[in-house]
Amino acid sequence: MAGSTAVSYDARWGYRHLDAERYERRRYGGFWRRLNLRLTLRALRRALADVPAGALVLDAPCGTGFLAAFLRSWGFRVVGADISEAMLAVAGRRGSALGLVRADLETPPLRPGSVDAVVSSRFLMHLPPAARPRILRTLAELARGPIVATVCHPWTLKTVGRAVRRLLGGQPKRSPRLTYRALAAEVREAGLVLERVIPVAPLLSEVWVIVLRTPPGGA
Repeated sequence: MAGSTAVSYDARWGYRHLDAERYERRRYGGFWRRLNLRLTLRALRRALADVPAGALVLDAPCGTGFLAAFLRSWGFRVVGADISEAMLAVAGRRGSALGLVRADLETPPLRPGSVDAVVSSRFLMHLPPAARPRILRTLAELARGPIVATVCHPWTLKTVGRAVRRLLGGQPKRSPRLTYRALAAEVREAGLVLERVIPVAPLLSEVWVIVLRTPPGGA
């Protein structure tokens, strides 16, 4: 695998040996998770509205190839990249992508400007804050068009519920969340433009779908 092993974090190494066969059932099982998925897909479709049919889209990380099936149904050609052999094995059986590559997104083995757009779902929030601008910049170098990604924000009823549980002595899960200001600062650090922020479901979903671009003359 390309790249240095000096930097270690869950999004880089944590999915190597997971049970990929059960991943989708755990991630998208239950009514509310399925509803959030449906709304997220709708937001992703809106974010890609300006990308023409037939465009080559990099799905990174592609996981089990679940999203690639939707990207293809929207008229795109898809190439998937993931660090996990287990995930790629499932994605390969699904057969939605033109090709799959095992890749560390710190140093993806693709040429600059080799795809029309990059879609990165359920990835950025698992990165250390210091790594996000660097990896966003790396992904942007691969694309002639937009980088469409998901991030999690704190402006939801779930955040209020967690705060109440903490006040009552509970220990709710602490997950990284980005405010708009923090997100904009990281995008600027990456040398990119934050073009759109699409809420998946205001107050109900923690997910924003964001559209980033390299500024004119910045490629």
